[in-house]
Amino acid sequence: MKCLILAAGQGSRLRSRAESKPLLPLLGVPLVERAVRTAMAAGADRFVVVTGHAAEQVEAFLGGLAARLGVPIDTVRNPDWAQTENGRSILAAEGLLEEPFLLLMADHLFEPELARDLLQAPLPEDGLCLAVDGDRGNPLVDAGDVTRVRRDGDRITAIGKGLEPFDGYDTGIFHCTPALFDALRAAGGQGDTSLSAAVQWLAAQGRARAVDVSGRFWCDVDDEAALHRAEEALLRRLRGKTGDGPVSRWLNRPLSIRLTRRLADTPVTPNQISLFSFLLSVAAAALFLVPWWWTLALGGILAQAASVIDGCDGEIARLRFQGSDYGGWFDAVLDRYADAFLLAGLTGHAWQQGGGAWALAAGFLAVTGSFMVSYTADKYDGLMRERGGARFRMGRDVRVFLIFLGALLDQVLPVLMLIAGIMNLETVRRLIVCRGDSGGRQAAKGRPAAVAGPVRHRS
Repeated sequence: MKCLILAAGQGSRLRSRAESKPLLPLLGVPLVERAVRTAMAAGADRFVVVTGHAAEQVEAFLGGLAARLGVPIDTVRNPDWAQTENGRSILAAEGLLEEPFLLLMADHLFEPELARDLLQAPLPEDGLCLAVDGDRGNPLVDAGDVTRVRRDGDRITAIGKGLEPFDGYDTGIFHCTPALFDALRAAGGQGDTSLSAAVQWLAAQGRARAVDVSGRFWCDVDDEAALHRAEEALLRRLRGKTGDGPVSRWLNRPLSIRLTRRLADTPVTPNQISLFSFLLSVAAAALFLVPWWWTLALGGILAQAASVIDGCDGEIARLRFQGSDYGGWFDAVLDRYADAFLLAGLTGHAWQQGGGAWALAAGFLAVTGSFMVSYTADKYDGLMRERGGARFRMGRDVRVFLIFLGALLDQVLPVLMLIAGIMNLETVRRLIVCRGDSGGRQAAKGRPAAVAGPVRHRS
C-alpha cells in the first residue's frame, strides 16, 4: 500500500530546534523518519512525501532513508506551501496516487496498531476514513489547537477547529480513495484549500467515515509543549514491558529509562550497550575473586549497574527502530555468559572464605537453575501471554539483585544457596504451569523456542 506524507510546512513554533520540522530529531529519530517507519510497521511499502520548506534538505534525507530501509520514497514539491493550506500539498501528489492510500502528517506520532485499525475498517466508495480519537480527556492533545470532529455513528457530520458540539479529535491519519482530490478541488473552488474543508465536502455527501481509535497512542508535535509531551509519552511507553520481573519493573526500568533518554541522541547502538553491560559483569566477577570486602561490594554494585544498563539496549532499539533478531539473540547470549561469570565469581569467593563443598554445590545449582530459568522463559512467557492477565515472574533481574545484596552484605554463600533454591524451584513451577499445554508437547518435538529465536526478555 502507498502512503502519502505531508512534510511541506516550516514549523515556525519549533524553528529554534531545527530549520526543518520534518527533520527535527525526537529522541534520536527525525519526525519524518518516525512517520515512515511506523507506517511500514502498519503495512505501507511505498511512499510519497510532499516537501516545501527546506525541500532540498528533506529530499536528501529521504533519499538516504529510502536506501537504508530498502523502500521506494518518491518526493514531490508544493511550490505554494507558504501561501496555501495542506490541501494544496495533497493535490501536488495526485499524479502518483491512483489507488487507495494512507495519508499522514510528518509531525504526527502514532502507534502502528492505530493505522492497522484504520486500514481494516471498510472504506467508503469514493470517500475516506479518518481515525478519530473519542477520548476528549486525552492528555496528549492540545484541546485548543486540535481539529475537532462530530459524528453520527461512524459517519462524520462536521469537522473543524473550534467546532461545537463535538465528540472526537482528528488524529491526522486517513485512509483515502483518489476521490479526495476532487473534493480538494471543490473545496478550493469555494476558497478553502485545507484538508478539513475537503473532508467536510465529502461528509456532506455521506462519504466520510470515522474509525474510532480511542485508547491508541498518537500525538501531534506542534510546539515546545507538544514536543515535551511526545518525549515523555514515548519514554513512558517503555515501562511495563511484559517480560519485566519485579526488580526490573520497580527499580531497573525507571533508572534505565532515564539513562536511555540521554543516550537516545548519541550514536551508541543497542549492541554496543549490550556489550558494555556484559563487560561490566565481567569486571564485577573479577572483583568477586579478590578476597576483600570492599572489592566484593564494588563488584555487587557493578553487577547491579550492568543489570540496569542491560535494559537500555532494548529501549534504545524500540525508540530508534533499531531492533533486530540478531540483536535480541546477541543480547541473550551475552546475558547467559554474564550470569555464568557472576555466579562463578561468587562461588570462587565463597570457596576462598572456607565454603568448601557447600560453595561448589551451591554455585553449581545456582548456575544450573539460572540457565534453566532462561531456557524455559520463552515457552512460559508465550503461554502466559495466550492466557492473558497478570503473571508471576522470577528471572534475571531478581537473580542479579540478590547477587548485589549478597556482595554488599558479605553474605555470599547464603545468597548462592538462595539463588540455587529460587531458580530451580521457579523452573519446576514453570514445568508444572506449562504441563498439559499442547504447545509444550509440540515444542518438545522440535528445537526449543528460547534457543531458536530472538530473546528480549530479562530472565
